[in-house]
Parts: sequence; C-alpha cells; structure tokens
Amino acid sequence: MTSSSSAQSELYAALVGFDEARAVRVLEEQRERAGLQGLVGELVIPVMRQLGEGWARGKVTVAQEHLSTQLVRSYLDSLRRPPVDEGPQAWLACPPRELHDLPLLALGLLLWEQGWQIRFFGASTPLHDLLRGVRIARPELVVISGDEPRWLLRSEVPLGLIAAETTLALGGRAAQSVGARLPGTVLPPDVVMAAQELGACVLEARAG
Repeated sequence: MTSSSSAQSELYAALVGFDEARAVRVLEEQRERAGLQGLVGELVIPVMRQLGEGWARGKVTVAQEHLSTQLVRSYLDSLRRPPVDEGPQAWLACPPRELHDLPLLALGLLLWEQGWQIRFFGASTPLHDLLRGVRIARPELVVISGDEPRWLLRSEVPLGLIAAETTLALGGRAAQSVGARLPGTVLPPDVVMAAQELGACVLEARAG
C-alpha cells in the first residue's frame, strides 16, 4: 500500500469516526510530506469523493458527511494565510443551487499558492450579482464550478455576459458534462491539473 493510499484510508476512517484530532493529524502529515498539491490531489479530493459515494450508497450518514466536509473545509481555509494582496485576481463561485463547493475551495488554494489573489464566493452564488461585481472590480479570471449539470446549464445567460467581460473557466463534473455547450474554457477534471493550467495564465495576467 502506498503512503497516499494509506493516508486516504486513515483519513476516511477518522472522518467517519468523528475523530477530528486524528483527521487533522493525517492532513498535516500529508501536507508536510507531499506539499499542497499532494494534499489536495492525493488525499483531500479522493477521500471526499469516497465519502460522497458512500453517502449515495447509504454507507455514510448525513451527519458524517457534513462533519467531514466542514472539518476539511476549515483546514483548507486555514492554509491561506496571509492572503495575497498583489497580483491578478481570480473569482471563484458555484452557480445558483449548486452546493458542492469544496473542490472549488481546493482549486482556489492551489491558485493562491501560485500568486493569485483569490475571491471565494462559494456555493449557490447569484451570477447576475457576480457579473455586476466583475464589471466594477475587473478580475482577470472567473471560475464557475459545480457537480450538477442542470444548474450550470440554467446559468448560460450570465455565463455569456461574464465571458464578455473577462476570462471565464468552467470546472467540476458539471463542466465535463455540459461545458462544451456553454461560454468559457472547460478545465480538466483533476483539480491539480486545472490549477496548473490556470497557473500558466498568471504571467499573462501580470503582463497585462
């Protein structure tokens, strides 16, 4: 068993067992061993996906899933210190009614490490309101992400308007399903690969 798969098993057991201290210890050990990319790509995303699949099969309770999500969210958010206050801005949001924003938070953390200023709007963001903010603040990048294709499809109009104002990228499972039918660039399904692709834009944004 590789160290990553061992860490996945240990984190999963800690989360479903409501063992917060053990879960944080596993997260910390993975970050120290594999860095931020390894933490996100080799541990956090696979384990959260496993928990979601367990919930769908009735093997993970709502309480277990909620506590796990909040614990991991809190840990990831604590890593973004101090916030970047220079460089290009990336705005990250989920479309209305989309609640699965943890992968987007992980993406934001990876972009932050590359030098982006991150504005994280999170779940179920009214995109017409976001558009008004984009027209005022002029961020270099907007990423809209989610799991459910229908919520992304219902946002076609504001997505088109946002794409007319700045660079728009679409992420998550929803983008893999229907992103080709919408404005914006479809990101790779892997969060680390998506961050690397967007990271290449940071030099262009700074030059601009």
